[in-house]
Amino acid sequence: MKFTPNGIYTAIVTPLTEADEIDEATLRKLIDYQIVEGAAGLLVIGGSGEFVSLTPTERQRVIDIALDQTARRVPVIIGALAPGTREVQETARYAADAGASAVLVLPSYYIKASPTGIVEHFKRVAGATSIPIVAYNNSGRTGITLDIPLLESLAAIPSIVALKECERDLAIVSAKIRAVGERIAIMSGDDDLGFPTFLLGSPGGIFMTSNLVPAFHRKLLEVTQRGNLTAARQGHYALLGLVDALYTANHPGPLKDAMALIGHTVGPVRAPLQRASAATLERAKKALDEIAAVAFD
Repeated sequence: MKFTPNGIYTAIVTPLTEADEIDEATLRKLIDYQIVEGAAGLLVIGGSGEFVSLTPTERQRVIDIALDQTARRVPVIIGALAPGTREVQETARYAADAGASAVLVLPSYYIKASPTGIVEHFKRVAGATSIPIVAYNNSGRTGITLDIPLLESLAAIPSIVALKECERDLAIVSAKIRAVGERIAIMSGDDDLGFPTFLLGSPGGIFMTSNLVPAFHRKLLEVTQRGNLTAARQGHYALLGLVDALYTANHPGPLKDAMALIGHTVGPVRAPLQRASAATLERAKKALDEIAAVAFD
């Protein structure tokens, strides 16, 4: 299915059994839940999907399961997030052959490539696959910032069509939208900054808390785009409590444990990540109750 940057994509968790194996049945149920609840699409094996902890074989299996279960009902972005260009190319090729809609690509991290090397990294990945690329700016994880000069270079690569933006400074986000937003769609990548980023002109987001409340995220975007800012602000402030509870150390451990609060038990995280404390889950439950009380209509 064709990728579009419009709407809310869920960075879906990867369910694991207590024996530390991929839980295929639960992953299929989660995908159906997301689609029924109105998610615009899915990001598979991203950070919330523990891509760093999965083996190459497991990543391919998760890709295959996800694309089979979605059955082209919604677009699927595959995380191709390795530090080296060759591995990213291989994942991108596999994703394209399996029927993915797009791939999510970080700049080449850990090895501290030059700006020229980063652009070459994206060019080589683009040359290895026919599907669109969503670039990923997450300097907190990579130590590399996709700033405006780099984005100007990336905008010249036709298959780079969007950016998952995790910049915390909204002034910088605004400058990026002004500079390249007509060529690269700037999608919000931080759940707590979705509402203000939508106001700046972002057409959608890629979020982790939409694992829990996909319909809420969809409605928040819709009321913002309709100009009902009173309702949108109410939703935004309700959401902050959930983000604050879950996006802490050991991510996505707290998120995965919180899934049981909505009836979707997804198992543990991989070591060295740890599970959520009882206090964290209590905070998440209170936040979910606050979200449930929001009336957008």
